[in-house]
Amino acid sequence: MNNSSLKHTKKRLTIIFTLLVFALAILLEWVFFTAKYYNYINTEEKTFSTITTTVENKFVSLKDFINNYDIWNRLFRIRQGAHMDVPKVTHEDPVNIIIINKDKIEVVFSNVVDEISIDLVENVLYEEEYNKIEQDYWFLVKKIELIDSWINYDILFIKKLRYNFSDYLTDLLGFVFITLLFGVFFYYIWYKFVSKNLEPVENNLRDMQDFIHNAWHELKTPIAIIHSNLQLIKETKSYEKDLIQEWLTEITKLDHLIESLVELSNINSSNNSEKISLKDEIKSVIKDFKVEADKKKIEIKVLNSNEKVLTINKQYFYILFSNLLWNAIKYSKKWAKIEISLNKNNFSIKDNWIWIKKHDIDKIFDRFYMSEQSRNVDGHGIWLSLVKKIADMYGWEIRVDSKIWEGTEFVVEY
Repeated sequence: MNNSSLKHTKKRLTIIFTLLVFALAILLEWVFFTAKYYNYINTEEKTFSTITTTVENKFVSLKDFINNYDIWNRLFRIRQGAHMDVPKVTHEDPVNIIIINKDKIEVVFSNVVDEISIDLVENVLYEEEYNKIEQDYWFLVKKIELIDSWINYDILFIKKLRYNFSDYLTDLLGFVFITLLFGVFFYYIWYKFVSKNLEPVENNLRDMQDFIHNAWHELKTPIAIIHSNLQLIKETKSYEKDLIQEWLTEITKLDHLIESLVELSNINSSNNSEKISLKDEIKSVIKDFKVEADKKKIEIKVLNSNEKVLTINKQYFYILFSNLLWNAIKYSKKWAKIEISLNKNNFSIKDNWIWIKKHDIDKIFDRFYMSEQSRNVDGHGIWLSLVKKIADMYGWEIRVDSKIWEGTEFVVEY
């Protein structure tokens, strides 16, 4: 998988998850508003049924019906003192009442709160099915027939639904629109989240591509030299000691390179950690490099030799410190001085000769990187990256200070 396909994967994951969240939100909204709608309908139908049934069972004359209701306040409630079990209905829940003389086709009484169309009144008046509670558009309706003094009356009860199907659709579509806007925002946030979590994978892919490219570049040179020498011998059919020595040198370089690459790939955990004396371990490393230092008449001094115990893989610490020390010895001139300080929270290696240019300091820990002044020295630019990898594994920080004529200091803070 390359970075391009990883980017497409991030987008696909984000889209799929956003759609799933969007679908779940819509489903929950649909369930909520549907439950709300049917709850409102059932509640209003129940109230309406109680009112109309009470009227149908309690009143026997038109006069009795009219005299027991306070029509001026438009409240469908029994007057104070009347002993009848009729629910009280407030302004927030009004019932419209229209009484029509069927013989003369005229309205003899009305208490209308809502806007009611003539078509609805005519439907209720002339259709027999409205003897039971029905829904007509956004209204609950019922018709009761009353015979008073040999005159036929129709009492029409019409109750407007306070939360109807139109309101239900408006709420649902409004919430869908809000969820859609939220989905766009969620997509952006989730994409950032996915990108952040996949960043290590992306960096590893990029690092692997750089590693393959740089490794091939480093391996290509010695292989090319060996190949050209073999070709030369084949053509001249002569044996030359210098060519054989050059092969051996290049093969040794290849061996060291492969060894360093294996070491780099194996540094991946802090297993087998143990408590070590920093002072003793550093003295042991210095002893191993004494011969190399003596060849160049380099003096190695240990300053501020404080006792410090670290919990670390002993082999990893040896790789870290020995590479920093060898780096100082390798790049120093004859008669140079190297000072090692052991402090409470860090240790340092300082020479008085090497000067690293400012634009090189940020790159010296990159794998295969070699500055211009180090290209004439044997090496492949791997070991400092190995040092950095070990330090990062333990959460240590490496600081590099370099000044012309004063030298370079590597400080490892733990």
